Order: sequence, then structure tokens, then C-alpha cells
Amino acid sequence: MIKRIIPLLFACTLMLGLGAYWLLYFTGNNTEYAKGHRYLVTIKPGMTTADIADLLHKKHLVKTPEAFRMEARIRGLAGKLEAGRYEIVGGMSNSEIVDILSKGQTYNVKFTVPEGFNVVKTGRKLEAEGLGEARKFEEAARNYTPYPYMETNNSDVIFKAEGFIFPTTYQLEADMSEKEILALMVRTFNSEMNREKIPALAEEKKMKLRDLINLAAMVELEAVYPEEQARIAGVFLKRLHIYMPIQSDTTIQYLLGAQKEEVTIADTKIKSPYNTYQNPGLPPGPIGSPGMDAIKAVLNPEATDYLYFVAEKDGHHRFTKTYQEHLKAIEEIHGKD
Repeated sequence: MIKRIIPLLFACTLMLGLGAYWLLYFTGNNTEYAKGHRYLVTIKPGMTTADIADLLHKKHLVKTPEAFRMEARIRGLAGKLEAGRYEIVGGMSNSEIVDILSKGQTYNVKFTVPEGFNVVKTGRKLEAEGLGEARKFEEAARNYTPYPYMETNNSDVIFKAEGFIFPTTYQLEADMSEKEILALMVRTFNSEMNREKIPALAEEKKMKLRDLINLAAMVELEAVYPEEQARIAGVFLKRLHIYMPIQSDTTIQYLLGAQKEEVTIADTKIKSPYNTYQNPGLPPGPIGSPGMDAIKAVLNPEATDYLYFVAEKDGHHRFTKTYQEHLKAIEEIHGKD
């Protein structure tokens, strides 16, 4: 009897082995599915191997869910597939997909914050690219002050994180919340400031870091060409020194909440603490995120006798020393109104 059972067991084992081999290597190759096309797949926390297999099958990335589950189980990786957002290439085998999911090789999304962008523009860009909600990003930025230099008691400041979002390209992980994205941007700002020794340089100039960023944001938005940043910074600092209003159009644009091609005289009379035509000194807070060049321009301003400048049609500025010269420059560039 035993002699009969052993061959039978051997035959069954061989059949099961061959069946598993067939299931894994013949139904697990997925080569017929959209080969070469790239797909983003989000594995949510708590999803089982079966859930993942079904999801991949619905997206036409896995031909047989059972084969995918067996692949993960045989390799001891069932239950070890990590949550996250992944890029899966159509035609990948079950083995290749299991490798990606088990190693947590998540797909990071690139997101760029341009120099000069403010909180509102950054939030809208996030929403436009499908990475978050503008409203939630703004709410997160309203009172976010993880570093002492960001703190302010000025009730006129709209977003306490304004100006402290470093303009650069970020690699965002899957399913990051708006608060997490903001925290990454502000943390990057702090790292870059320390790397360039900006706090120490500001202290040498007897300038608070918050005031430095406040001024640099206006310089960033005024200067179309980087080579003019230091000269514009010099004009602003000179005006501050003699208690003359800065009169920067960039602060008017900020309080209006929209970019205007030309700021009108009526705009300059709007009552707002951000109106630098009506109020001397710096605005309540930064109006955008300055780049490192603008920050360094404020720390190393060009020393001139200029107190005025007006934009030329090509984006450059014409600098003048007196109000009469300024009016003449306006007339020459824009003509009489």
C-alpha cells in the first residue's frame, strides 16, 4: 500500500509544482497588456495583497490576480507590499511588480515653486497639477511658524508662512497632505538659509531675517533682470533710511490679489497696511518667496544716489535721483497721460 501511495504523492506534488510554475510564469508575464505605457497606481494603507492584485487587474497591469497573489506568497512578501504611489510600466511581470511594491519604490512627483510665488499662487498651482487643494494649503500657511524668525504678532499678516516657502523643484511623495507639503517647503527654506549662512550675514547687517525676506520679496518681484536686483535693493534701503515710502507696485499687486499690467493712481490710494505708497517702512510681511539671488542682493545692495526707478518697455528699469528726473523718465517711456 505504501509503495502505491508514495508514487501517487510524488505525482501529485509534481502536478502541483508544474501547476504553480505554469501559473507563475505563463499567467504572470502580463506581456499582452499595454506594453511600455506608464501608469500611476496608488496603494492605500490597509490594502491586502488580494486588494492590490484586484486593483492591478482592473488597471490591466496584471492578467491573473491569483497568480500575482501566489507570486507574493511564495516569495514571503504577502502582507509586505507597501502603501504609496507607484509608476508601473505596462507589460511588467508579476515578479517585477512585486519587487517594486515590496521595496517601496514609490513614484515621486516633481513640483516647482517659481521665484516670487506667494502662498495663494503656490496653492493654486498645486491644485492645478492635482497635488492638493488650494484652500487647504492656504489654511495650513495661515499660522504655520515652526521657526522663531517666522513668528509675528502683526494681525495684518495674512499668511505667517508667506515668504518662507523656498522656490525650487520638489520631489513630492505620494499622498502628501497640504500641511506636509508646506512643511517640506519651509524646512527647505530653513536648510538653504543655514547652508548659505544667511542668518549670520543678516545679523552682521543688524537686520532681522524676517525683514530681510520681506525686502527681498519686493526686490524679486520688481526685478525682471537679475543684474538689477542689487540696484533696486539699494533704492529701497535708501528710502527706508530717510523714512521715505518704498512705493513698490508689487505690494499693490499683492493686496489686490491679482496681477495688473499697470498699477493706477487709484490703486495706490487703497487703504491697506500693504500699501507702500501710503505707509512708510516695510509692509506687514513678505509678499512672496524670494530666490537666493534676491536675498543676497539685499545683503549686498548697490550704493547709488538713486531714489526712483521706472520700468522700460523691455523690462529693464531707468533709475533717477530726483522726482523731476523721474517724471521726465516716465514721460519719455510712457508718454503723457
